[in-house]
Amino acid sequence: MLRQILLAVALIAAPVAVFSAWEVWVAPPPQLASAPNALGDMTPFKTIVTDVQASAAKGDLAAAATRITDLETAWDDGEDKLRPLDEAQWGGLDGKIDAALKALRATPPQAATVTETLAALQTALDDPGAAVGTGGVQMVSGIAVTDAGGHPISCEVMLTELASQLALKPNTEAASLQAKATERCNADDDAHADAFSAQALALLR
Repeated sequence: MLRQILLAVALIAAPVAVFSAWEVWVAPPPQLASAPNALGDMTPFKTIVTDVQASAAKGDLAAAATRITDLETAWDDGEDKLRPLDEAQWGGLDGKIDAALKALRATPPQAATVTETLAALQTALDDPGAAVGTGGVQMVSGIAVTDAGGHPISCEVMLTELASQLALKPNTEAASLQAKATERCNADDDAHADAFSAQALALLR
């Protein structure tokens, strides 16, 4: 009788042990929760993106490109308020917006890329904390060109700093790099614009 009881216990315990081992060693770990939204209500931006997506879905990429300019303007107007709230979250969203702008302003724009970048942007606006990268600060010529999340610093910010430095220390080579940075910034290519600005700033040290 005792042997039968011990056997029954063993038969119950074995599957439990196997299941526990699966949980610990095989099952994938739970996803880490993203940081809470520190930027506040993103509804005005989401509304514009929804309009852009609707135009893109109809195949009217010209209308989509026109409407997304409203997002660019609203985002730039809100930078002074939003950016200090959370630099990393602002930078993450800024990168997603730049990607959508670049996709719609390509020559010619590719519908699949437009759809993909707009979807990624809408997702990031739903959860700004999830848009924070982990790439760390990247440097060019000893000058930081990204935030701690690996997102490019706003090219307008870099160019403003460069202009102030050039006013104090005129330099032909740095001015040439400034022109290249401005061209790339106007094309919504923050990464390359920042690289040119950093090289110019390094010359003015």
